[in-house]
Amino acid sequence: MGVRRTALAVALAAFLICRPAWAATVKPEPSFMHGVGKLVDGVVFELPKTVIDATITNPPVLGTLVGVLAGAALALQTTFAGLVEMSAAFKPFTSEPKR
Repeated sequence: MGVRRTALAVALAAFLICRPAWAATVKPEPSFMHGVGKLVDGVVFELPKTVIDATITNPPVLGTLVGVLAGAALALQTTFAGLVEMSAAFKPFTSEPKR
């Protein structure tokens, strides 16, 4: 019974250790709609969400100022990431068929 339990524990530990390595090898293809989602999230929701979060967690005036600056940076980053993903998903001049 002890040997079986030890073997099961070793197998489970090996599976849990190796699983992130297997997951890292699979890269999803860029999706146009996922890029649109990032774009809308960056333009519409990122700034107010960050301002509210920073105002609640920090002192009132300083928190609002930090929220505006961090929200603007995150909004630009998310918007740019959405544009890059949309452009990577759009391949009009490739001759090979999409899988």
